[in-house]
Amino acid sequence: MIKQVNTSLFFAMSMLLLSPKLSLADENNWGYVYGADTLPKGQSELYLWATDRRHKENGVYNAQDYQLEYEHGITDSLQGSVYMLGSSHNIKGSAPLDKNGDHEYPDNNRSGLTGVKASLKWNLLSTYKDPIGLSLYIEPGYSNRFKISGEKQDEYSLEAKLIVQKNFLDDTLLWATNLSVEAERRKIKGTGQNWQDELEVEVTSGLSYRFAPNWWAGGEMRYHSEYPNWREEFNREHYAIFLGPNIHWGSEKYWATLTYMSNMVGAPHAADRIDHLAEHERREIRFKVGYNF
Repeated sequence: MIKQVNTSLFFAMSMLLLSPKLSLADENNWGYVYGADTLPKGQSELYLWATDRRHKENGVYNAQDYQLEYEHGITDSLQGSVYMLGSSHNIKGSAPLDKNGDHEYPDNNRSGLTGVKASLKWNLLSTYKDPIGLSLYIEPGYSNRFKISGEKQDEYSLEAKLIVQKNFLDDTLLWATNLSVEAERRKIKGTGQNWQDELEVEVTSGLSYRFAPNWWAGGEMRYHSEYPNWREEFNREHYAIFLGPNIHWGSEKYWATLTYMSNMVGAPHAADRIDHLAEHERREIRFKVGYNF
């Protein structure tokens, strides 16, 4: 199934790259960073996200996250979205070891639908009319599979995001930064665990430069950290920093974005490494393709 999906995505991207290059209508220049713009009133967008995460410290770890999103402009400054989520996991002996020397989660080989999300994005300051673009974003969600292990779960989440964007050089150089806080409440099924609370704090930032008509290239940074049981004590369990390039192509109706992210540094980590691999992977690749209507 994973091979079929990856083949379909490659075919879709190839068709987009060969289609006529028209004027850009709505930008989605980054894979991980959100821009401050919202869709105009009455305009809609449908797009697919596919993220490939691979390689832990040991064993085999291949995971894919899929997200199908419908987005609609409610007003010129407010847009709403609904998402359908899916994932795939192929895990063999890659889980970290606990105090007893046992793997923290079992091997897994499965794929399927995993949950739903919805979001609202409110643009407070226009990227083009004001000195700087500013938007607020909120996203509740539910997932029935744990992202890391693929185990069955019940997870409820609520994410809040502050989005800042500034354009330079007659809108040919874009910079955006996001500050995100996400509260999660999770219970893994079949383990006897109680409900667990976790807070994720993330900062992403990116640049994108238009080097040819309809073509953009740039880079992204992602800092991710987690705080378990944050209601009782606010102690950071781990962090990871990712860096990587991206490329974006867009026309009046279609667009595609590809981002490669490498796990550069994090903690805690193994004695012979500087990256954190218990909760993250060595690299991620994200492909997004969209259609405006």
